[in-house]
Amino acid sequence: MEKPYTRARASVGVEFSIVCSSCGRRYKASARLWRCECGSPLDIEKRLEGEVELKGWSVWRYRSLIPHVGGDIVTLGEGWTPTVEREVWGVRVLLKLEYLHPTGSFKDRGATVMVSNLKALGADRVLIDSSGNAGVAVAAYCAAAGIGCRVYVPSSAPPAKKLQIKLYGAELVEVEGPRSEVARRALEEVERGTVYASHMWNPFFIEGLKTIAFECCEQAGTPDAVVAPVGSGGLLLGIYRGFREAAQIGLAQGVPRAIAVQAEGYTPLYDALHGPYGAAPPPEPFADGIAIPNPPRLKQLVKVVKESKGEVVVVSEEETREALRYALRMGFFVEPTSATAIAALRKAREEGLIDSGERVLIPLTGSGLKALDKIARRML
Repeated sequence: MEKPYTRARASVGVEFSIVCSSCGRRYKASARLWRCECGSPLDIEKRLEGEVELKGWSVWRYRSLIPHVGGDIVTLGEGWTPTVEREVWGVRVLLKLEYLHPTGSFKDRGATVMVSNLKALGADRVLIDSSGNAGVAVAAYCAAAGIGCRVYVPSSAPPAKKLQIKLYGAELVEVEGPRSEVARRALEEVERGTVYASHMWNPFFIEGLKTIAFECCEQAGTPDAVVAPVGSGGLLLGIYRGFREAAQIGLAQGVPRAIAVQAEGYTPLYDALHGPYGAAPPPEPFADGIAIPNPPRLKQLVKVVKESKGEVVVVSEEETREALRYALRMGFFVEPTSATAIAALRKAREEGLIDSGERVLIPLTGSGLKALDKIARRML
């Protein structure tokens, strides 16, 4: 097959810097940091100018838009997932099949960019805390890069995800207690000098996730809204950043509204915008991928929802089960976290947040094969 090649009207320069999202402190691109000295998350800052080449069928099709400090790229062929259009409750839905990635989730997009940069910066061993999918992705890409990896997960994480992590050769550390305890245990080791490859904190991870927006624009055009599950928030932040950059280079016709989806019991973004939602966390969250009580980029998420004139929709466990049944009947075998976005779409229609005839992007984030035990227990 001939390699695809197109041009857009603008581009990014090769140079970029790392900047604090809160205090504005700047760091060199080669700085091996996971957060600012003030304790806030870091972001990538670059200029959009000139012309960009789009080549290949992977995340790295957008190489000139992705910050990379040099060296070989660590890739497993991730990206360019199908976008399937369906009519759902009077809305034209663009279903981005992110569960078809090499490790079964959208986290591969972030992992390829983050691990490529960590390898270039000389990291030989990293650690990450995760509810599952991010740990799987980082374990796989570290294996491909020849980097040692330790992954902290809740002991309640789906068995299939824990098995994946082990089979990729990473060291798995299971932690009893809530997700916050998992992060605390991991950070204890970070303080002893191990490189922290966090999907929640590392700025390169989000730079990989933004390619979802670029692909959507090329495959299906610019949607009116995006409905996406929000746990740590990297997915929504990445997609929003991607559409903003795509609009700047002439690839997108504007920036869609951001509809964030949260599960009952884990509603920090809703609480920040509207006050306490009030539901207690379930003993075993069905949508474990977004069971994140304290996302470090909460202020940025609030800004994205407000700037885009979007909203937050909270869904229950029962609504998530019904939405998963609906997705399965359409032929999409996804995990419960993916189904929360379909449940939220229905509520958004009922509440007038999305109008009939609009086009809405929904990323189907993870494969149902990763949660077979949980799906069987809850739905059969």
